[in-house]
Amino acid sequence: MGENILKKIPYGISDYKTIVEKNYLFVDKTRHIELFEGLGEPFIFFLRPRRFGKSLFMSILEYYYDVYSKNDFNKLFDNTYIGKNSTNEKSSYHVLKFNFSGINTASKEMLLQGFTTNLLNGLKTFENKYKLNLQYKSIGLPSEIFSMFLVEVREKIKGNIYVLIDEYDHFANELLSFQTEVFEETISKTGFVRKWYEVLKSGTDNGLIQRIFATGVSPISLDSMTSGFNIGKNKTTDIRFNECLGFTQAEVENVLEESLGDTIDAQKEMPILKKYYNGYLFNEDAKNRIFNSDMVLYYASEYSSTNAPPKQLIDTNVASDYKKISSLFTIKNKEQNFTILKEIIEGIPQKTLLTAQFSLAKNFTKDDFNSLLFYLGFLTIDKPRLNSVELVVPNYVIKELYFDFFGRVLNEQANYDIDVSNIRDAIENIAINADIKSFIKIVTTTLNKLSNRDFIQFNEKYVKIIMITYFMMSRIYYVKSEYEVDDGYIDIALLPRPGVNAPYNAIFEVKYIKKSEFSQELLNEKVKSAKEQISKYILAPELKDMDNLLRWVLVFCGDELVYEEKV
Repeated sequence: MGENILKKIPYGISDYKTIVEKNYLFVDKTRHIELFEGLGEPFIFFLRPRRFGKSLFMSILEYYYDVYSKNDFNKLFDNTYIGKNSTNEKSSYHVLKFNFSGINTASKEMLLQGFTTNLLNGLKTFENKYKLNLQYKSIGLPSEIFSMFLVEVREKIKGNIYVLIDEYDHFANELLSFQTEVFEETISKTGFVRKWYEVLKSGTDNGLIQRIFATGVSPISLDSMTSGFNIGKNKTTDIRFNECLGFTQAEVENVLEESLGDTIDAQKEMPILKKYYNGYLFNEDAKNRIFNSDMVLYYASEYSSTNAPPKQLIDTNVASDYKKISSLFTIKNKEQNFTILKEIIEGIPQKTLLTAQFSLAKNFTKDDFNSLLFYLGFLTIDKPRLNSVELVVPNYVIKELYFDFFGRVLNEQANYDIDVSNIRDAIENIAINADIKSFIKIVTTTLNKLSNRDFIQFNEKYVKIIMITYFMMSRIYYVKSEYEVDDGYIDIALLPRPGVNAPYNAIFEVKYIKKSEFSQELLNEKVKSAKEQISKYILAPELKDMDNLLRWVLVFCGDELVYEEKV
């Protein structure tokens, strides 16, 4: 980096002007402004998972199109693609911006109050910014307030309005799992949200509102609004916008170099960042997989403090957003959803015809549920399959959240209240003392509690899943199942995790015998086979130089461990 001045890391900052004026690092996505404008479709919905930079992009659109910011245009955009290739519509609109996050959804009344408050905040900001004196009532239904506002503003401004809607679906997603009746009453049928969008459409009918750009995370509300607002185009999976939000690998490398300079070797860190933050694909034919931008900035911010990777590789803010995964699996067909959960945990790709928009009022199919997981960032496109796609878990961060949730499901099904700290203590005992006894006790107790339930079939696969679930929950190791090496697949591998210096790593070969088939001879065969496999695995290049590698053979019969040996 030489004498170059390092850029500050804009973690948590979503105001574009602040980023420019305070010399924060900026990943230039402004070429997509030109692309969106060139579509010839003025009313756009664009969805991405949480913490993907949506609010910052909305801020960029506001400063680019707002006539109010015209005098600052060169200062704000000179060093960007769109500043050098500006369109005819730059600085030509009155921008009316709404943000529908943070609304209390505890009841229909509180939802109405929160929606109205957020609406009024947007209207008042517009009125103050353009120094208007509008005479409209601030009480009544949101649709009535907005309708009167549009009548007033039409007489007071010269020009047209560009409406920006951030988090258009935030409150709808909050209602998904536990307030479906409120969802139907407010967003579909004759609900006040739908009525508000009808007024928004009327503003486009008379030419006052020329453009709309709305962001969110799911299309769950789009179908419900169709008859009231049937002019918007959902461009979420358009291949031209695969890289619009989030970071490509090249952009991640640039972020690290510009913000951390010589303190980090970007190429050396890239495998870690790929495992934990990469993997998103929003069109099956797109070339570049996308990193979650918030997670990358979190990593860079933490690294700048210690010159080392963060010990906690998932940002707590991201974790709190994504932990809502548990509520998703109770939507509509709970039994169907939990079948999908078990398939995801097993690593089975979900063959899905992506649903562009859906409603809780209709039959909520497996495709709908998998599509919802895709939009929310819990699954992503792996590859195309005829007219559908195969969806997989995008990265290790999301995988850990699935296993956290599955661990809670195991405990509920087993009626077994096990504290995560106890699991962690047991795995620390492996990592520090090479002692597996306390971990095996937890696993066999879980198996015993599940033995009379039909939640899980007893076989080698599910014994391994239970073990992996607990290993993942501890956050001590990078856990690999069916880990491919030269001579086969290791059942379970506990490998070094960034930020954690475990004295021991480990691999496990796990065998299973049905109770009805148990014999000493069969047990001996299983043990012999496991030892032979391990003797081959440890010769693999990635393992042979690990002096601290523990190797275990475990054989289960029913819900019991009948053989354990450290080899």
